[in-house]
Amino acid sequence: MRSPTPILGAVAAIVIAAGVQSAPVPATCPVSHEGQISANATKELFVSSSSSPFNPKYVLGQNLTWDTVQGTKAISLRLDDKSVFRSGSEGVETKLRRAELLVNKKDPTVSGHKSWHLSFRTDPSHPLNYTHEYILAFHEAQNFQADFWSIKTGDFLESTNPQPRKTTLFEVPLTDGEWHNFGIELNFPQNLISVYYSTCDNPLELVVPPTHVQQHLGNPADNPRGDPGLQKRPTDSNINDFLFNGTQPSGINEAFIFGGIFQDDSVDGCVSL
Repeated sequence: MRSPTPILGAVAAIVIAAGVQSAPVPATCPVSHEGQISANATKELFVSSSSSPFNPKYVLGQNLTWDTVQGTKAISLRLDDKSVFRSGSEGVETKLRRAELLVNKKDPTVSGHKSWHLSFRTDPSHPLNYTHEYILAFHEAQNFQADFWSIKTGDFLESTNPQPRKTTLFEVPLTDGEWHNFGIELNFPQNLISVYYSTCDNPLELVVPPTHVQQHLGNPADNPRGDPGLQKRPTDSNINDFLFNGTQPSGINEAFIFGGIFQDDSVDGCVSL
């Protein structure tokens, strides 16, 4: 089996992580989105449109609710054969398996100068199948036609679709038994991305200095959003549409653990480390 390795790219991928917390860890900068989950939270939090930090309806399998998909704290997201999403624009995505957290009230998170913080770790009791490509977080246009950055792991899918060339910003082994922590700094007006990384309880360190993003982060027509979560793409070569082409196995029982999700307002250059 291929060694699992997350890949970060300006158009393709990004990573994030922090340790398990008994209570949310205060950020050192003003917070524009708080996605850390308190110690007394229950699964019902995620089905409430008024109190959940994430969209209570998207993105997960048909006829499923978040209280049936999530488990443990921080947040364990699970995939199985029912993780088939029905898109309003594409219909039933038969060859994709997904459970993704969409930010509730996202508008403040996609303009200005912001820094995403996300943490994740593997779940050895429900391992991923690294012969597939997985997306762990991404920054997507509202029309679903472009990813400005993403975090990937596994065996990357070959596509016949013409897309902007993806640049790998950072690559690191996805080791079991420890948290992988990332900070993704996005300067929308200047169209720049920076990446910070650490493991376990260590402070973040800058691993990618400010780098120009090929596609414009802040184009209002794109109305972008950041999505942490778990997306499993099909296998096979030369797939022209991974939503409907390729192969997915049956009997899927996989999970991935996320924690420390929040966003800094970095207007004054502040990034929580």
